[in-house]
Amino acid sequence: MQKLMIQKFILTTVTALLLFSCNGKKQIKDNTEMEMARLLQSRLDSLTANHLVPGATLSVRLGDGRDISLASGLADAENEIPMKPDDVMLSGSVGKTYVAAVILKLYEQGLIDLKQKAISYLQDEDWFLKIRNAPDITVEMLLNHTAGIPEYVYHKELWQAISEDRDKEWSVEERLSFISNDPPSNPPGEGWAYADSHYLILGLIIEKVTGRSYYEVLDEMILGPCNLNHTFHSDRRTIPGLIPGYTNLTEEFLLPHKVLNDNMYAFNPQVEWTGGGLASTVSDLTLWISRLYGGKVLKPKTLKLMLTPAPYKTVLFEDAKYGLGSFISETDGITWYGHTGFSPGYITYVQYLPDYQIALAFQVNDDSSHGNVSMKGYFNTIKKVVLDHSNPAIRKACR
Repeated sequence: MQKLMIQKFILTTVTALLLFSCNGKKQIKDNTEMEMARLLQSRLDSLTANHLVPGATLSVRLGDGRDISLASGLADAENEIPMKPDDVMLSGSVGKTYVAAVILKLYEQGLIDLKQKAISYLQDEDWFLKIRNAPDITVEMLLNHTAGIPEYVYHKELWQAISEDRDKEWSVEERLSFISNDPPSNPPGEGWAYADSHYLILGLIIEKVTGRSYYEVLDEMILGPCNLNHTFHSDRRTIPGLIPGYTNLTEEFLLPHKVLNDNMYAFNPQVEWTGGGLASTVSDLTLWISRLYGGKVLKPKTLKLMLTPAPYKTVLFEDAKYGLGSFISETDGITWYGHTGFSPGYITYVQYLPDYQIALAFQVNDDSSHGNVSMKGYFNTIKKVVLDHSNPAIRKACR
């Protein structure tokens, strides 16, 4: 009896402590978040004060939906316009996460078979057969970049053509004509090589099976239901709220250093289409990835497919693997899912930490660090600040 009373006392005490920690912890939590925000602002300020980039924005979305959004530096260096947390930038290949989600929702509806050959959806596109190994490429191979179709983006002839007509709207056939003579990166399904080309074909497949434009489907399936009210189609040179970006690819891509002048982007970003295709704020980006990777968009089995990596080594940072439109990796033993994005003038990083239910998005309006490990390392220092002020064990106990 005495032993039972002691056990009951211990259980009551532990329960009371847990209740106190969950219900009476608001002030502590607020103070912790204030300190985290202060340190994150300091990190951003050090980046812009040292003139590594003109401006930067950051969003950290916590498991309960609260969002800390910050900004530093200048949105427009020449006119000395300060950066704001809700400023809009092109998000580059982060758009592939949306494309993959649309494909997978169509898969859930029985409209797309991931193991089906892409040609079965594109039988009226005769040009597709000119691409090496086209008959053997499946939808899944396109999603995880194992199809072996070469990248069209870095062909100088493409950028020469863009410079001659900066308003041009490009068909997929026109874009992929630049790689018609290129050898495949690998046999279909037998290697990994990242290429926007894969995702252009996925965009065509979406339009073929739905009979609607990609952006119409995206709005209905993703942007509307997820309340992504500050995410915009980058299918024209004038994009709502887009701030200037700065590029060092002036010779390679025949672009001006400042890629937005008089609210007009330097060329029609429609050329990117389903290789990216969106402009957004950091808070919309964290809302998106917290819903996607948090299980609010896809069924559990489908999300598991998305996060199952291709069995091949990539060249992505931190030896990340690539699933269906998603990086899968870890930093210091902590798993993350996400993507990076590059558009001339802008760089974007998004990551979701499933063990912490935290989403992070980071954008800068300068692409000079594209491929530069230091910027990736800088993002990790931001992530460390967030992790140092988060405790997944307490969060799980309080849910």
